Amino acid sequence: MNHMPTATGANHAKKCPGERQVTIWEAWWTALDGTPGEIVWDADEDDLNADLDVFGDRFDGRLPVIDLGCGNGRQTRFLAGHFSTVLGVDISPTAVERAQRANNPSNVSYRVLDTCRRDEAERLHSELGDANVYVRGVLQALPLADRPKAVSSIAVLLGEKGTLFAKELPPEASSYFAELVHRHGLSRALERVMRLIPPGQITEPQLRRLFPADRFEVIGTGASHIHTINVLPNGDAVTVPAIYALIRPRHPNQGSA
Repeated sequence: MNHMPTATGANHAKKCPGERQVTIWEAWWTALDGTPGEIVWDADEDDLNADLDVFGDRFDGRLPVIDLGCGNGRQTRFLAGHFSTVLGVDISPTAVERAQRANNPSNVSYRVLDTCRRDEAERLHSELGDANVYVRGVLQALPLADRPKAVSSIAVLLGEKGTLFAKELPPEASSYFAELVHRHGLSRALERVMRLIPPGQITEPQLRRLFPADRFEVIGTGASHIHTINVLPNGDAVTVPAIYALIRPRHPNQGSA
């Protein structure tokens, strides 16, 4: 799950948004030392199965699946157990390298891709054709001005036949994290996230508005959770409030709702 922080400092000010994002994510991924739970957003398999119940029948099984913002590939490898071709993409080269070094099945591959670069999405679409897209915690983390750019890239990747599943953090997630810190203190892993890549938020209406009705059909939304592999001192799993949306391109003859 990718969270986009606000970059600060003189060096960052000289860089374009994409370069700042690469710098921040590279700093985060290269500093990992293998401590259990340091990747706080890695999902529990039960959580991924719950998501699959929502989008599994909606994804065209003949199309490849793109895990957009794949990180270390944990979710990508899960998807590979259910779809014939899966590609994980991430803006961080180090994240992609980590994913590639994992024990990947033969139907998984990875590459570096900037979600906000439509030209990169167009090159990928020219290779793969239409694809289903799985997004987990990417859109809410982008600055408001960059979210439409990401949607433009997603539209390219979907083409005419793909379906999008997006799972994002709503405002309630901020209250959840605040309560965690109040009750259990700030863990080392969570402190690094809050300092380097603090979570953003997006409401369900905002998520819907990112996908205009003349171009997209929202076929389902709802409340959910991100049930992570991380465990609190009292033994409970870190389970963050979330929202989801299922979206597909609207064909010209469909009209809008």
